[in-house]
Amino acid sequence: MKPEKALEPPLAVAEERYATILASILAYTQFCDTHGDDDNAEYDRLADQLQALSGKDISRFNLYEWWEEEGAEVLAFRIALPDPVKLDGVSRTDIAHIVARLGTFELPEKDASEPRFQQIFSAFLDDYYHAWLKLHCKTYNYQKIFGVHKDKDGKRWWLSDDEKVDLLWPHR
Repeated sequence: MKPEKALEPPLAVAEERYATILASILAYTQFCDTHGDDDNAEYDRLADQLQALSGKDISRFNLYEWWEEEGAEVLAFRIALPDPVKLDGVSRTDIAHIVARLGTFELPEKDASEPRFQQIFSAFLDDYYHAWLKLHCKTYNYQKIFGVHKDKDGKRWWLSDDEKVDLLWPHR
């Protein structure tokens, strides 16, 4: 199922911003290693710079200790990737496509036709897709739809993709 172009994350925009954002994060880390940042002045400058570059509220990102999470490269990608925008006329098929993307992990092939940037960061689009669903589906609830469930005997189970779409679609 090939999605509409409007459903695809704007990876070209992320790629344009990525190098500058990554360099800024690494420069901040180097500055802190050398001089410290006890008054958070350099942190505030970095946050302002990243907000100006991305248009995002940077407070939702961990700029202090990115090495404790996914690394500077993934952090820079997540900041560089624009947030999803509200679309009109979203269909059940569109929602099913997004749910399927979240439930599928494929290693990029070395000779794939996708650009290298897309190959590298395709595994880190989960936040984007969850934000897209939250924006388009009134009943979006990560834990209830994508989280683990337990039956009365304590056996763990997850909803199927079709069940997830059923919960998301009728209450758009």
